[in-house]
Amino acid sequence: MIKLTFTLMLLGIIFHCFAQSNYPTRDSVHIFWQPNVTLTYGNFKGDTTGGKYKDSYKRVGLQAMAYTGIWSILDVPKKKNDRGKKLEKVYIAPAFDMTASYALTNDTMQIAMQQLYFDIAETWARWARQRLNMYQDTMKGYGVLYNMYSTVLKDAKAGQQQMNDAYTKEVIIDKKPGAFDKWKQTVHDQLYQTSSWATKPEDCYRFIINKPIDAEYEQSPTVLGALPDKTK
Repeated sequence: MIKLTFTLMLLGIIFHCFAQSNYPTRDSVHIFWQPNVTLTYGNFKGDTTGGKYKDSYKRVGLQAMAYTGIWSILDVPKKKNDRGKKLEKVYIAPAFDMTASYALTNDTMQIAMQQLYFDIAETWARWARQRLNMYQDTMKGYGVLYNMYSTVLKDAKAGQQQMNDAYTKEVIIDKKPGAFDKWKQTVHDQLYQTSSWATKPEDCYRFIINKPIDAEYEQSPTVLGALPDKTK
């Protein structure tokens, strides 16, 4: 009986891990960040006509544009009596919009320069997870993530924008020698150091199905600070 129980438990763990690792991480429009995802020319499906390719892009020699953003959502237990016994769940995932992103060339350097925006988004998604986890560990109890969710995600998106701006100026506008390699190394070092906080397939899947993964949860009808859901 003991052996049978242990076997069933082991099978349950294996099934859970296998199922989690096989969550879809992209749909027909979006690719969500994962450690093994490298953007290619074929992922840039946006229309390059109709004035979208601005003169300002031409002046700096920009021939590709990746539309990326940090998506996030807060789920809470459906039953109010469960709130406390069960805690809130926050899902965060950087998303790449294939239909809005475009490339006029298949030059690998142009694509790699845009990949880094995607990787920068991931560094700030991890920062947000770490921050929320710190608050949860420090304050404990139900309501912590509800109270801090908007503040943390706003700060993460602000940090992402500042980093994007600095990267754009050095690499694309000023074209400083060695700037791309420096930025690539910096971002990859950050990703390496925070690998335990990486976006999981489960995070991506939450946005693909657009409903809570756990049937006993629902999307929080309100969030403190009114941060829009699934913000881009």
